[in-house]
Amino acid sequence: MIKLILSPTVQKIKADIGDIDVTPIVEKVVATMYSDFPFLEEKFGEKGKERTIEDNFYHFLYLNTAYKLNDTDTFIDYATWLNSVLVSRGLKTDMIIYNFEKIQECMPGILEPEVEKKFMDYLEAGIQKLKQSTNEE
Repeated sequence: MIKLILSPTVQKIKADIGDIDVTPIVEKVVATMYSDFPFLEEKFGEKGKERTIEDNFYHFLYLNTAYKLNDTDTFIDYATWLNSVLVSRGLKTDMIIYNFEKIQECMPGILEPEVEKKFMDYLEAGIQKLKQSTNEE
């Protein structure tokens, strides 16, 4: 397991998320991603890992925002926007879907059950939207 270095950006995102501690989930997700895709380390280095950590905290910020608003579309809009940004930088949609699926795999039992269920639902909606988008291209 990697130990996260919490950059000032991550510390701000954590503060914005509030009292939900997603750090253990992000640690598992990032460790799994870099284990499954060793080329990430080679291609993007330490800066890339920092960005991956930040991105995962942002995912939870938007999951939490959707939860507070009780609005699935908030997360779907985020997933769609994120996809357009990352694809323009050379990342494939499949990698975002993979990231969301890893969050789903690593999250069970860590958050409050009601929050976890909603986050799972929002992630699934985001995944389905991204899959739909790639099928339309």
